[in-house]
Amino acid sequence: MKNDRYFVAAAWVVLGVVARLIPHPANVTPMTAISTFGGAQLGKFAGLLLTLATLAISDVLLSFVYGHQAFGLWSLFTYSGFAAIVLAGSLLRHNLTALRTLGVILGSSLGFWLWTNFGTWLTGGLYPLTGEGLLACYGAALPFLRNSLLGDLAWGTAFFLSFQGVRQLAPRYGWNVQGA
Repeated sequence: MKNDRYFVAAAWVVLGVVARLIPHPANVTPMTAISTFGGAQLGKFAGLLLTLATLAISDVLLSFVYGHQAFGLWSLFTYSGFAAIVLAGSLLRHNLTALRTLGVILGSSLGFWLWTNFGTWLTGGLYPLTGEGLLACYGAALPFLRNSLLGDLAWGTAFFLSFQGVRQLAPRYGWNVQGA
């Protein structure tokens, strides 16, 4: 049933929001996994909707918890970065292999880091808008890259392997979770 997949997607929105709200190492959240998996299993539109809903809900809640602005110019880079990850995940839709999935997750993690830190440099006012300022921004962000890569690999592995397990159990319970 198509509804089974959307029920699982809604559960992932809740997981993504909660995972961003609870204390965690910087940049270790399921957002890249949600985006990749959404593109691979739900398609571009539903994957984008899932990802953007998770981001918007958690950004608003985080602004209440920490008292910072929920949205700003930086949001364009964050949201478009995750949208690009959904599109990259959709490349797995009809040719899902472990190696391709690993490549998409790692490439997405690195691409997101490059894009959003470019956005920080461009819009944040923390660094001069020079080549040296951009390099300083990327240098300061290197610890976040390590965390992102490790977190994205862990969450991505959990999402894709758990889905394979659910897919094997599904016929017993009448669920339709064929996926890509």
